[in-house]
Amino acid sequence: MVKLSDYLSYLNNEIAQARKGMDLEAIKRAKEYSEHEYLKYFKAPRFTMPSIKLELPIKISELDSETKYTFKMDRDVFLENFNKRVSKIEKEHNVKLKRLKREDLEKKEFKNVVKELEKKDDRFIGRLDDSLTQIKIKQPFRPITAPVRAVKRFRSMDANKSKKIQLKVDEAFKETLKEHYSPVSTKLKNVFIQPDTNSLKKSGDNKILVKLSVELVEENLQIVKLTDAQGKEYEEIIID
Repeated sequence: MVKLSDYLSYLNNEIAQARKGMDLEAIKRAKEYSEHEYLKYFKAPRFTMPSIKLELPIKISELDSETKYTFKMDRDVFLENFNKRVSKIEKEHNVKLKRLKREDLEKKEFKNVVKELEKKDDRFIGRLDDSLTQIKIKQPFRPITAPVRAVKRFRSMDANKSKKIQLKVDEAFKETLKEHYSPVSTKLKNVFIQPDTNSLKKSGDNKILVKLSVELVEENLQIVKLTDAQGKEYEEIIID
């Protein structure tokens, strides 16, 4: 995985090295012409690359960016989506969990969570998940893992399994909160790519495949050493 800017810089350097090699060959050829009995009357050929077009398949591995979000809570949508996730956890672990109700969202604990998220509006953050990880779901706002019935069965449940279920419920809580975020703007820092697309096809990688179209147009830069009227040397850069 490399930065896109480093990859383009590498391509530019390789083509510049190719141009340098061609120029050295042209000088060598010109000397041969000058020393040849008949070729000295001809101009030595020199080939240039006015422009080079490249079509490069690459895969975007990662975007280093910061996004500004706004958080808008819709309690009805939150209840519906969260309770759906709880139902899936019930089926997966064969337990009965209590659903959240409208009155649960009126509790101070929940309102504090919403207030904290709204306070972070219009700030650039690296990842939304990192921001949500900081949310602490404390007692008494955890009615979601209390069993509706079969209390003995729940209490006798293996401690590791009980903790696993609680973590899944907490994750469902955060995923449901995430649905109430809307991106406002994004600041892109770096794009990381993987040029070897063949290896990704074999591994079944699902990263984004794009075609990078690059055109490098030849321009010349020359540094000439000159001497002024006082006999001092100075450099002059000529660009054409």
